[in-house]
Amino acid sequence: MQPKSLFKDDFFFQPVSIRKGGSPNISPVWSQFSLLPKPFGSRTAYPQEEGDVSQAFLEAVAEEKPHVKPYFSKTIRDLEVVEGSAARFDCKIEGYPDPEVVWFKDDQSIRESRHFQIDYDEDGNCSLIISDVCGDDDAKYTCKAVNSLGEATCTAELIVETMEEGEGEGEEEEEEE
Repeated sequence: MQPKSLFKDDFFFQPVSIRKGGSPNISPVWSQFSLLPKPFGSRTAYPQEEGDVSQAFLEAVAEEKPHVKPYFSKTIRDLEVVEGSAARFDCKIEGYPDPEVVWFKDDQSIRESRHFQIDYDEDGNCSLIISDVCGDDDAKYTCKAVNSLGEATCTAELIVETMEEGEGEGEEEEEEE
């Protein structure tokens, strides 16, 4: 089983290798997880007090994660919803460094609002939630993921079923008379 990197708040949890050296001999204290502030890199420990120490270092180096251009391990799918309900597009994005995500409605970028909510978690799960869907929301939606190595997109269509006001009601009233 491979060790897994985790993000929480502004810290990056990842397996590390420790290299030590110098005089006097120092011994690292091991724990199950390492905690390095983002961005991580080398950290050097220096003695707290002057004394017989002539030179000592303890360097924690995070294991480098391979760089991967973005791709979708789960793509968004076409949806058909009734006017007034909510619509939700879900996808899963892979890649490192973590991709930036932009959503589009008919090739126009979507700004987050009460009507359009965008969720993107540290595991790459990404969602566009459209609340109180109306006929204007009937469109093509695209999720675009971009990092320094490239980009990926996936597209789906939202079909909104609208109920024409008064449709069918007038006919019933006429039949009753």
